[in-house]
Amino acid sequence: MHKKLMTLAVASTFAALSGVAMAEDAAPAAAAPAAEAAAAAPAPDWTFPASISFVTDYIFRGQSQTWGKPAAQFGIEADHKSGFYAGFAASNVSDQWLPGANLETDFYGGFRGAVPAVSDVSFDVGGIYYYYPGANWSDSGFNPPTCPSCNTKSKSLNTFEIYGALTYKWLTVKAGTTLTDYWGWDNNNSGVGGGFNGNLNAGVKPGGDTKGSYYYEADAAYEVVPTWTISGQVGRQIISDSNGLDITYYKAGITKAFNGGWSVGAFYSGTNEPDAYKDFLSLRNTTSKSDIAKDTGFITLTKSF
Repeated sequence: MHKKLMTLAVASTFAALSGVAMAEDAAPAAAAPAAEAAAAAPAPDWTFPASISFVTDYIFRGQSQTWGKPAAQFGIEADHKSGFYAGFAASNVSDQWLPGANLETDFYGGFRGAVPAVSDVSFDVGGIYYYYPGANWSDSGFNPPTCPSCNTKSKSLNTFEIYGALTYKWLTVKAGTTLTDYWGWDNNNSGVGGGFNGNLNAGVKPGGDTKGSYYYEADAAYEVVPTWTISGQVGRQIISDSNGLDITYYKAGITKAFNGGWSVGAFYSGTNEPDAYKDFLSLRNTTSKSDIAKDTGFITLTKSF
């Protein structure tokens, strides 16, 4: 999730940096010595970008993590000038989609830098651990209170994913894979024949293992005029050893940056809407339903530090 949270700050940061560059280009010649002196100042060894955000819906790879409700989010990152980085992000989530979960916390780290001898191309490799305090598949509403593991057995939702990305100017291509089961999905809790109300033939195959599930995506962010950035994303998530669960997702939006690190964004998110995610039964009460991967719009308000 860290990219979902921290990316909310990227658009405004991108716009702000571009605005600074344009202002320097337009500065009078008399200011050149001062500018040169400032440029000569050594860069700090560490920087700590952070952001807080409010979103009207928390969408991750085309699926609502909050059952269509708003989320408050926070992210902070420690960046070393060598290229190493580590970060933390958090958001509220819904136990109707993530059994027993009210909070998602992400811990991530990696290394990023310029590709040697290739102009305008950079890379980013790392790993992220999605941690849901206290959550477990045994908390599913499909289990009676007197028998917490009768139907869905104890299984952690926590997921570890590694990723790699290449960026050329405003375009990024990225791929990643899980080294654990995908959010704890297995044949017991998400199996063929009952795990997905919208398509009973969809689910994890008998004896299946969702470890090694992977995604690939392309992201773009381009400042069309100062402080206005358009962005887009298209990707594909593949669930290992499953039927009918793979999903194609996309997103497009525009962000306006303001003074003081504030930004507002409007986005439209959509998917190919696999039947498996239609009329999805709440994992809290098994009676409420939601089209968890439906097309939707959402608004973001972000303060970057």
